[in-house]
Amino acid sequence: MTTTELCFRLASVNGTSGDETAAAKEIQSLFSPFMQTSIDTLGSVCATCGNGKTRILLDAHIDRIGLAVRGIDEKGFLLVSAVGGVDSRVLVGSEVTVMGKQPLPGVICSTPPHLLTKEQKKAGVEVKDLAIDIGMDHESATRQVQIGDRVMLPDNQHHLLGSRIVSAGFDDRCGVAALYLAAKQVCDKLQNCTLLVQCSVQEEVGGSGAKTGAFACDADYAIAVDVGFGGDPYCDKTETIALGGGPSIGIAPVLDHALTQELIAVAKENNIPYQHDVMRGRTGTNADQIQPSRGGVKTALLSIPLRSMHTPVEVIDTTDIEQTAALLAAWILKKEADLA
Repeated sequence: MTTTELCFRLASVNGTSGDETAAAKEIQSLFSPFMQTSIDTLGSVCATCGNGKTRILLDAHIDRIGLAVRGIDEKGFLLVSAVGGVDSRVLVGSEVTVMGKQPLPGVICSTPPHLLTKEQKKAGVEVKDLAIDIGMDHESATRQVQIGDRVMLPDNQHHLLGSRIVSAGFDDRCGVAALYLAAKQVCDKLQNCTLLVQCSVQEEVGGSGAKTGAFACDADYAIAVDVGFGGDPYCDKTETIALGGGPSIGIAPVLDHALTQELIAVAKENNIPYQHDVMRGRTGTNADQIQPSRGGVKTALLSIPLRSMHTPVEVIDTTDIEQTAALLAAWILKKEADLA
């Protein structure tokens, strides 16, 4: 399976925050051939290999943003609420999948510009104003859809030029892909370390999966892998990281300085391209939940560059995922050797 095939496979599965069961089962099936796996109380996937005293935790979240049905109007249109940081600007006119009794195709209604006032054109549309057309009247819709059913954003997966690919849901399924590739490289080599891979739920709504999972793992070291803001023509270059430039190594007060420097040194030693991402305080990722767990965990952060975040057209470069996996594997094997 190529990295592209892996990413597309992971991104295609439902798993909006709080409803990650399908994603958890798919991810467990990936790791179980070479790691011991389980699904914890909240629904995060936990995978383990090695039996050493030093415990290393790798984390990436499996939930994705989406919508939830909050009502069905008298004509059968579905009214929705946001699940996570949905950007309503890009949803009008989009195809979606409503996870009712069976997956249902739908489209988000778009009022023709000819019928909009100047004020409406300037104001834009909020999520609370969106309506989904599933082609049913009220009676039929209520038989197929319940309040709370999740709605997946459109998932039209495409190859761009070179190693760039596009899909909804790469945040943070591409992080899961990096953890999978890294674990495949190291699991049969560990004697002094225990590797714990946590594919956690609910990061987009506060990070409870990472918080409870980190407590259960009781790790000595942790590296969270998430996505970072990939640069585009409209962004401040100082606030973004470059696609194809390798993983970004986070620098922030909540991240362990020594562990961060170890990752930088390993990247240099192994000629793995990397970038920097400096944050003033908290990182906005699961690293914030893992670091204070129990008596504290020495935590670092790697970010995979991703363009058009929280839209149906998230763009990544597969070489960045492979380099992230290479850096994780190289650091783990160095830690293993140092403990011998």
